[in-house]
Amino acid sequence: MGLRSILYLALCLQLISLIGQSKDFQEEVHVSVNSTNVLVGETLNFSGFVYSNTSKKLSPLSSVLYLELIDESGKAIHQTKIGLRNGCGSGSIYINPDWATGTYRLISYTKWMMNYDAFHEQHLLIFNPYNGVKKNESINGNPLKIEEQQLTELDTYSPLQSVSLSLGIIETSTLSIAIHKVSDVYYDNQVTLEHQKVSMSSYEILPDYRYAQVQGRVHGSNRLDKLRVMMTIKGTAMQVATTQTDHYGRFWMSYNPDLLTNEAVAQVQVEGDGIEDINIIEEFYPSHASLNESVTSLDSLTSSNLITRSINNQIQQAYKEPVTLDADLRAIYTQADAKVYYLDDYERFPSIRDTFIEYIYYVGVSKSENNYKLNVLCPEPPELNASNKEPLILLDGLAISAEDIFKQSPNDIEKIEVIPNYYFINDVVYKGVISVHSFGRKELEVTSTGKRFTLANYQPYKPHVDSLTLKDHLPMYQPSLFWEPIRKHSHGELILEFSTSRLEGTYQISVRGITVFGKPVNLVKYIRVCSSN
Repeated sequence: MGLRSILYLALCLQLISLIGQSKDFQEEVHVSVNSTNVLVGETLNFSGFVYSNTSKKLSPLSSVLYLELIDESGKAIHQTKIGLRNGCGSGSIYINPDWATGTYRLISYTKWMMNYDAFHEQHLLIFNPYNGVKKNESINGNPLKIEEQQLTELDTYSPLQSVSLSLGIIETSTLSIAIHKVSDVYYDNQVTLEHQKVSMSSYEILPDYRYAQVQGRVHGSNRLDKLRVMMTIKGTAMQVATTQTDHYGRFWMSYNPDLLTNEAVAQVQVEGDGIEDINIIEEFYPSHASLNESVTSLDSLTSSNLITRSINNQIQQAYKEPVTLDADLRAIYTQADAKVYYLDDYERFPSIRDTFIEYIYYVGVSKSENNYKLNVLCPEPPELNASNKEPLILLDGLAISAEDIFKQSPNDIEKIEVIPNYYFINDVVYKGVISVHSFGRKELEVTSTGKRFTLANYQPYKPHVDSLTLKDHLPMYQPSLFWEPIRKHSHGELILEFSTSRLEGTYQISVRGITVFGKPVNLVKYIRVCSSN
């Protein structure tokens, strides 16, 4: 295997051995949401806590959490993954207006949990008052239940009032805090954080320790060990990794998901004869059971109230500044020594071959029998002895041969970038890098020894506090008053500061998390917002 992959495997196994026997150590997930009932056009916010079933403390093993939104038929209508830091992460899902009213499940798990078929499940009600509504049945919601406090004992505040409230938590802990208006159709299905134990006799899938990883297997008729495997990921930022297969044709390669800005296309290529297929292990579970429970109908009054809520949300969003998360957009070809050639600055030749010969100073073109080759002029470091090495050739971030480059039309190419230095990827040495960029992102046919696949959308670790304040220049009609996905609370009384909106009614304060000693935190409190007159 490649040096980087060997180090990655060693780090994973070392960490697992430190925290317990590998077959006994298990991760569990708890996901908190800002509301268990959401409207199309709204955003579902969530936070995830991954902890050890052994120590009950937050787990440092996994760096990625996978989430799926499942409809009543068992179909995954949305898939995403979020970055974890020391067992914590957060993200959001926009509720698509095309989704019908019904009961949905938010499934979450880590790669390590897939070894024992475990996941966390949170039920949600999604309302779409504009379509997909049956009015001949009544909604199967829950009556308003406030067991923690009597209605007469609720703290009462006026609309548009600043509030400072003690939550009675003093232990050092990591928390998720949400304040949301109790819906007209109350659905109290927020799962509490508990500890469970699932048996696991062995493992086949490695965890995403420090970086995300792609795992696969080569199938063929010949010898399967020590086959060279290369993975390239294209996008705004490009990544390259390489390794070798083990005795069974299996391979593991890691990549940095923080460099992905959206769904990225990855390509795996294998050098060898007799290769029949390359199987990439899916990022998510392949299937889910359908849901017996069905909540698909609204009466006319509830539907009217939800339409009013939807209008208020649209007005609110029109005034609200969008939250932008800065992504790390470093790329291999942004190094200082990269030479860039924009073809619009030159007279275009009829072929790419002529373009390289006439314009690209650092690249030479040679022909061996019937095949063309590209050579990068690089100063060779002392004692490297790698003058016979090939360059790394990329088209829009995906690895490609010189023959395929020469098949491209110069009119489709925007620029050519060259790194005229030896480039090291794991244990492989490349004599320079040639990165070709097309105007329209060329899609080439993948050879029989290659596999192209898509990496799901990734949300980097960057917790954002969404708190309503009276200083905001907003209409103040939102049902969500406060959302903090990850609160690192040090020892002492926890004081929460927020503002009420114009919407009167009962609000639920939900606090979920885990203490530094591994004790679950499950706190639910209610307040009332109403005018004094």
